[in-house]
Amino acid sequence: MNKTWSIFKYEFYKTVSRRSFILTLILVPLVPALLLWALNSLSESQSQALGQVFTGGTQQGVPYGIVDQSGLVKEVPDWIVGNSLVLMSDETTARQQTLEGKLQGYYVVTADYLESGEVILYKEEINPLAGVEGTTIFEQLMQYNLLGGDMDLYLKYTQDPSFQMVEIDPQTADTRDTQNPLTFFVPYAITLFFYIIIFTSSSMLLTAISKEKENRVMEMLLSSVKPTQLFTGKLMGLGLANLLQMAVWFGAALLLLRMSGRTFSIPANVQIPATAFLYGVVFFALGFTFYGSLMAGWGAMVPNLREGSQSTFVFSLPLLFTLLSINTLISEPHGTLSTVLSMLPPTAPVVMMTRLVIGGVPLWHVAIAIVLLVLSDLFLIRAVAKIFKSQYLLSGSAASINTFFKLLFQR
Repeated sequence: MNKTWSIFKYEFYKTVSRRSFILTLILVPLVPALLLWALNSLSESQSQALGQVFTGGTQQGVPYGIVDQSGLVKEVPDWIVGNSLVLMSDETTARQQTLEGKLQGYYVVTADYLESGEVILYKEEINPLAGVEGTTIFEQLMQYNLLGGDMDLYLKYTQDPSFQMVEIDPQTADTRDTQNPLTFFVPYAITLFFYIIIFTSSSMLLTAISKEKENRVMEMLLSSVKPTQLFTGKLMGLGLANLLQMAVWFGAALLLLRMSGRTFSIPANVQIPATAFLYGVVFFALGFTFYGSLMAGWGAMVPNLREGSQSTFVFSLPLLFTLLSINTLISEPHGTLSTVLSMLPPTAPVVMMTRLVIGGVPLWHVAIAIVLLVLSDLFLIRAVAKIFKSQYLLSGSAASINTFFKLLFQR
């Protein structure tokens, strides 16, 4: 146990003291934080600049006139137009006030409006972007008068219907806002995040083991410690270092998502649940142990790092399948495919986190996934330690995936 602890401390301190690890730990959350701060700082000034572009430099507070030749405009309520539109008695007066700068322009509602729907806008200078706001308010005013000046009827007419969608089975009801893109983006980002962090962290074990075998350091270590102690110490040391990295990144992601609500409109139902952080630590640790064990065992077999890296694609296939199935996982988080993948050990660390972020996962699903992962990890640790014993015999032979899996499952 003392030797395992010594190997654990050595691997942990060696990893976290690397300059590349420290820079990655800081820069990955720092860069998006700076971008978010810049967007937040520039949003107000940018909105003002865009407002000036789209208004074309028109005079603020100067209204448009309305010359009604159709007799339809009976009322110009302030709660619709404010100070942006005024009713004029005739076109001559409207033209004169426009030339004097008292009006920005004037609308002429033609006498045959009910048949033609034609309205003429007169201005000193025509800019397609300058009259957008006034035109919108004018359209609202015409709708109000065409509805007979009935305020309640107008409000019902202009208000979009409020749909309430209710699933027959309330236990499987999905309350997400499917119209908001973040409803898809947040689970997708979490899926991609756990795919990257688990696979890249596990690859570090492949690099460490294969280099030590190639440099004959492995043989010296195995002469003084048991294979199980060596492998367990390395797994714990690199696992804790990467767990620290994952916790910092995931915590920064939660913080940035909350901060982004000040800049972007993020509904409450697409926020990451607080319990997802705790589950994230658990499933990362179990997922890292699962794939890290496979990578370490493969690193003990291959003659060098180059050949080992070329075959890691095989181990990533289950995780790649989760990315290929991401649309189904997010659109049907409680469907058969999502449920099965969230319990199978090779895909559970990623898929279960996708479901947990969406919400509504039964507790017994989480419990089964954790139990199966723990049992798989215990099996792999013992099996890989066995490969460490036989790696002397395999050091001069070509490694193959078939041989690797035979060694894992043989007694």
